[in-house]
Amino acid sequence: MVLTNDSIKRNKSVADYDKKGIIFNIQRFSVHDGPGIRTLVFMKGCPLRCLWCCNPESLKSYPELGFIEGNCVKCFSCIDVCPNKAITVSEDGKIVTDREYCEACGKCVEVCKYNARKIVGKNETIDSILAEVERDRLFYTNSGGGITVSGGEPTQQHEFVGEFLKQCQEHFLNTAIETCGYVKWEYLEQILEDVDFLYYDIKHMDPTKHREFTGVSNELILENIERILSNKVKSIIVIRIPIIPGYTDSEKNIIAIGEFLRKFGADKIMIELLPYHQLGSSKYKQYGMEYKIKNIKPPNLEHMETIKKIIKSYGLKCQIG
Repeated sequence: MVLTNDSIKRNKSVADYDKKGIIFNIQRFSVHDGPGIRTLVFMKGCPLRCLWCCNPESLKSYPELGFIEGNCVKCFSCIDVCPNKAITVSEDGKIVTDREYCEACGKCVEVCKYNARKIVGKNETIDSILAEVERDRLFYTNSGGGITVSGGEPTQQHEFVGEFLKQCQEHFLNTAIETCGYVKWEYLEQILEDVDFLYYDIKHMDPTKHREFTGVSNELILENIERILSNKVKSIIVIRIPIIPGYTDSEKNIIAIGEFLRKFGADKIMIELLPYHQLGSSKYKQYGMEYKIKNIKPPNLEHMETIKKIIKSYGLKCQIG
């Protein structure tokens, strides 16, 4: 097998990031991903490729270069310093980065005076992240908030995330995690021991459509949530359903989700409907990616209320996120 530069980086991400976590953002003062005021830690890397993903910079499990074309004044400094000659000028005068050869070394970022380039993804230790989130302990205490680990998919770095959540609990910090559930049960089970709030996505009940829309089947995802809901788990569980017009919002799919969840009882779960938005679509170009559903419009409130009514008809608690 011939290893491309991209595959070498993937192998390196598994080997070299074992003792550290690779994150792409820490967002303070969030109020939408758990109770109270929270700090969100975004882990990099995801096994899914959802067509509607709003964080394309989270998908790959290694640092990568982001290029904001609108900020570029074509000074060509980046071309001069790139050690791999990955940056060139196209025939139509555009600055082009060949991501097959880019190693995200950051030299082009250092010489760019106009913030057109940035490296997304940084290796962090648990101690360094804890020090960052501890800065806002007073806000957590006064609001009933805490720490939420998101992504990407946090369970891709299950050892690091599990230890980080454990450390948070030992520091008396409330913990939450957002997951797609596509992970080995043994890893997820261990992580949940130190989670107070679990946010779990169910996107589509049809395995074929799920694979078409996300790149993977839903079988493992549904198996894991069944295990969680059928056992005594201390976490408060919120099932999130992304409502993507033309993809996940059909009456057939919503009914199937309602029928699947009602057997576990309304006392165990809350359903949160997440209406589609286009806020992340502009970021795709920065990472050399194509946003494939750019013509989709967000659902209106009437449609969201109809879906909410269907879910509630199964005796389940439901709100629009």
